[in-house]
Amino acid sequence: MKKFLLFTLLLSLMPLTILAQETGSGMDFLNIGPSSRLLSISEAGTATLTGPSAIYSNPALLAMEERQSVDLNYTLWISNVNNQFAAVNFLGQRTAAAFGVYASRADDFEARIAPGPPEGTFSISYLSISGAFAYRFGPVSAGITLQYLNEEVFQLIANGYAVSLGAAAEFLDKRVRVGAVLKNLGEMEELDFIATPVPTTFHAGMSADLIEFITPGLNDLPVLVSLHTDWSKPLEDSPTSDFLDRDPDEGFLSLALSTGIGDLFSLQGGYRFGPTERPFSLGLGLLIEPIRVNYALVPFSTGFGVVHSFGVQYYF
Repeated sequence: MKKFLLFTLLLSLMPLTILAQETGSGMDFLNIGPSSRLLSISEAGTATLTGPSAIYSNPALLAMEERQSVDLNYTLWISNVNNQFAAVNFLGQRTAAAFGVYASRADDFEARIAPGPPEGTFSISYLSISGAFAYRFGPVSAGITLQYLNEEVFQLIANGYAVSLGAAAEFLDKRVRVGAVLKNLGEMEELDFIATPVPTTFHAGMSADLIEFITPGLNDLPVLVSLHTDWSKPLEDSPTSDFLDRDPDEGFLSLALSTGIGDLFSLQGGYRFGPTERPFSLGLGLLIEPIRVNYALVPFSTGFGVVHSFGVQYYF
């Protein structure tokens, strides 16, 4: 009885907490870019090469990478939510196989069954263990991601699955890339008596190299400016999305620019259109062969805080 009363109270409070804090709670963490590189371009990753994190943006891109790599990321989300992501991408002649783990966790929730001191604290955690495969034939690539999903709230546990299907193509000597992906087709078991919805979405995007020039002076550094766009449409309404006052049939656009300076630095910035509480993103990358260090900054417009994300990518 005590467990039932506690869980009933928790369920009644969770929607209010989610709406107030915009944390992307629940399985909506699958809609949050797992890596610093994705967050820095406002998650406009449907046609942008970002390494192993393409497992969660568009698996078809895995076979278009020039080098295989390991990617490790830690994101300090708002409201004491922490996201961790680790993945590796192995390349063949025309194929790619990738494996990843993406987790989100929040601690120190107070457990109460009546007014007064709390009975203790508990955690809420979400987990995705994924495997992806991509095959490239000429300028076109197709890929699939399979996920095992798990959620834990207090002493309750539920499992589930999700599948993502993606395609991508390159044109004009790889200067233009387009992609489309159907993400997170799946479902969860009931968490006691309610099943958490899996956020199924459709994405279409483009990445294009806009300007390339050489800086004057002794160093002669090449500079490349690229555009990244992503249009997304939710296919299943999720009350935990950070797009709150939206029409369920409405799509959303992300637009980003990245500037690569030689093979040393990279600067990124993006904007998400629509009623989101985190419209802006900024990021930078530092390449010291064979390691790339990434950082992303995502401020929340409501004043709830600022997201900091750190990543290390190792090429081998």
